[in-house]
Amino acid sequence: MGASCEYRGNTGVRIFLRVFSISVCVVVLGIGVGLGWIFFYSRDLPDMKALAQFAPASGVHVSDPCLRATSFAIPYDSIGGNLRSALNAAEVGEDDPGVLSDTYRAFASRTNPPRTTLSWQISRTMFCLPSKSLNRQFEEFRTSIQLERRYSRRELFTIYANRLWFGEDLIGLETASQHFFQKEPNQLEVEEAALLAGLVRAPGRLSPIKHPDRALERRNEVIDAMVAARAISEREGEAAKVRPLGVVTQQTR
Repeated sequence: MGASCEYRGNTGVRIFLRVFSISVCVVVLGIGVGLGWIFFYSRDLPDMKALAQFAPASGVHVSDPCLRATSFAIPYDSIGGNLRSALNAAEVGEDDPGVLSDTYRAFASRTNPPRTTLSWQISRTMFCLPSKSLNRQFEEFRTSIQLERRYSRRELFTIYANRLWFGEDLIGLETASQHFFQKEPNQLEVEEAALLAGLVRAPGRLSPIKHPDRALERRNEVIDAMVAARAISEREGEAAKVRPLGVVTQQTR
């Protein structure tokens, strides 16, 4: 009787291990096929090479067919520490783990859908006509993967920063910094950098010229985020929050 039970027990273990192994193989195969399909059909995606102009070695005038405007792109080092910290705290970070890592983490932890990553933010602006369809979301996902394969994190952050829209025909950090403060981006104070970073969310609704109260509230939210991220100290944050917007009055163009 004991031998019979042991035999049946061993058989059950073998069956379980076999089913488990087959399940793992199926999952791995499915993931492999899915990724292979994504990479194989990447030729249908927008032109990745055209984005290289937005991560220049020195300042240069650039033109984007989707943004339909000419702007001035600057290199990573010209963005400045305050502005980089503000964008990292308010929007997406230059140390973003990437769309695949973020998607996996969200799936593994069964949390909400993954946040918008740096590469996905860029991919959304590469399709000239906006769409919320499932097919477009998948195309943006595929584009994000290709962007991460082609460009480094620093390059992606530079591309992102140089293609940000700040309302009207203001595209890129250089243009916005000159327009609102008549300064180079790397010359901005903490509160000025926070204002520009906060403006990205809704340029029209948060315009410091048309809606200064909203702009001030949003700017201070970004300053608080910079403190929370330890980009600046609490003392620096409190000092920055009591300063005026400091926007230079612009003549109507």
